[in-house]
Amino acid sequence: MRAAKFLKCEPCGTSGNTERGKITAVSQILEVKGEQAIEISLFHKGVLKGRYFANEDGYNAWINGTWRICKLNNAARVCMGKEPVKSYYCDLDDCIAWESIEDKQRALDFLDTWRIGVYEDEINEANRQKAMERKVDRINDMMAEIPCVPDKVEDWLDQKIFPGHILFIKKVGKRTTYSCTACGCSSWKKKGWKHGEKTSCPKCGQLVTANSRQQEKVRKAPVILLQQYGEKWVERQFKTICRWSAGKKEIQMFEEIRAIIPKGKDWGKVWYGTRIEADEFEQDFWDRNQQNKRFVPSYLYPDNLKEVLPCGNLERSGVDALANSGTKFNVNKFITSFRARPYFEYIAKAGLYRLIADIVDQYGWWGEPSCMCTHEKKLKDALQLDGNRTNRMKQIDGNLYTLNWLQYEQMKGIKISQEALQYLTDKKMSVGECKDILKELKSVNRMVNYMKKQKISPKNLTTTWTDYLAMAKAEGYDTEDDIVRLPKDLKARHDELVELRNQRANKKRLKGYTKLDQQIQERLPEVQKYFWEDKTHMIIPAGNCEELMTEGQTLHHCVGSSDQYMKKMAAGETWILFLRKKEDLEKAYYTVEINMKDDRIIQYYSAFDRQPDKETISEVLKRFKQSIKAKRVRITVPVTNIA
Repeated sequence: MRAAKFLKCEPCGTSGNTERGKITAVSQILEVKGEQAIEISLFHKGVLKGRYFANEDGYNAWINGTWRICKLNNAARVCMGKEPVKSYYCDLDDCIAWESIEDKQRALDFLDTWRIGVYEDEINEANRQKAMERKVDRINDMMAEIPCVPDKVEDWLDQKIFPGHILFIKKVGKRTTYSCTACGCSSWKKKGWKHGEKTSCPKCGQLVTANSRQQEKVRKAPVILLQQYGEKWVERQFKTICRWSAGKKEIQMFEEIRAIIPKGKDWGKVWYGTRIEADEFEQDFWDRNQQNKRFVPSYLYPDNLKEVLPCGNLERSGVDALANSGTKFNVNKFITSFRARPYFEYIAKAGLYRLIADIVDQYGWWGEPSCMCTHEKKLKDALQLDGNRTNRMKQIDGNLYTLNWLQYEQMKGIKISQEALQYLTDKKMSVGECKDILKELKSVNRMVNYMKKQKISPKNLTTTWTDYLAMAKAEGYDTEDDIVRLPKDLKARHDELVELRNQRANKKRLKGYTKLDQQIQERLPEVQKYFWEDKTHMIIPAGNCEELMTEGQTLHHCVGSSDQYMKKMAAGETWILFLRKKEDLEKAYYTVEINMKDDRIIQYYSAFDRQPDKETISEVLKRFKQSIKAKRVRITVPVTNIA
């Protein structure tokens, strides 16, 4: 509403009767140029302090010579020299005394409400809704200006990001049926193919890979598209999905984020998609990240970069070289941090794309790698390597881990084979992670050869090996002997020593459980009814404290970690049952706790407190409960299998 015109009208008068500590309110209906409004004049100690105007369009208050958009109660507070309050607290502090019931009723009737605060809330909500609609329209208009995804992008995805076609095959009797994703043809052939075999489609001749283990294959890849329009340019983050299925190869692009950037700048406003999976036409964008979406390391579409890069002054950044090489890197961080890292240009020209990707990903907008002298003008000086090692770095498109190992080689005066260097680069292993192993072996090549023979990942191997070596020394083994310090199966030897230590600790603990063990033994006749089996599973009641400790350590849960369950068993409250698969009775599978009073299953968990095959196990336990009160069938299993 335009309240200024009502200010020219005479305010209400007051009789001077005031209630101590409150504002006196007097109302009147005004009409100016065909528009009506209710005025509530606010008096403090008989003096006019403010005028509150309201109608169906909104409300305003004139207080101490200035306009304020505030609720009536807050207007009264300001008239009294107090601070206004927010939210519903404003309605709780009623500091208004109406001069008469007629004044109050006149205001309520005009505003068609039962309370002024309700009217104000409705006006505020209507204004918020209008503001939201205007904002949505502004955003939609802004997004409509952004050009569509070029048709060539799908060809690029098909050829570079998701290359190749699949021949799905299935053996049916003496025939092999097949379906080609290149031509869509489905047929059969007497002589089939092996899984993974590279061949050509019998119908279209397209090169394909035979696949007998799947009927659908799915791959995902994040992709960035840069586009220029008008006086702006935009960075668009997509999640792309390729599905190879019977007779077709389908690629979908779901847009996640847009960063709209003014021309000549490298920072702009980020808009986030509100839908989980929606293409460029279906996606709605907002300025708040409701779905927790982020710019992630992605493949950058290269074909339009020549026209787009000048918009952000990125012609000499080397980003086009990274895009053409097919390197996956955080494009957003690269764009926003390039001005602080001009050395990226000559690193990109040297072909060290993975090094740039690592720096951008690990350091983002802050800091620089300590292993580089970024102010140097020559590549080998920046890398702190001699010419030979700089060339080796280029040969394998080395990353920060490669640089770390080459600097270590140069410092120690040793020789790391190119094969070992490639392995450490691909596995992203640093010198610091391997220092304990290197201290013992004193050879990087030997360490890598040992890593390759193990069944565990190199990242876990270093920790496992360090733990193993410490335990071996504690057990009195000669760790200088290669047979001891380099076991053929590190994981197995590590687990053996862990088991040995657990057994020793268990024996010590069991000495304190002697009384509990005796009480549990006395109750064994009561739990005979819990012995049960069907064709596939068997349930065996625990017989002593040691069994509980072994079960807990095997399945990595809390059953044997304390005497909690042992005390419950000794008191006859609950009992621990071991559920086993009959095909392997020695292997722990599920641990079950049952209430001995009403035979109710309290909980049942497998390794790490998980519940694999939960539906199947629930059915097994249901049949077990049904049989508890029935006559127990004799279990024909050797005693050794039960122990």
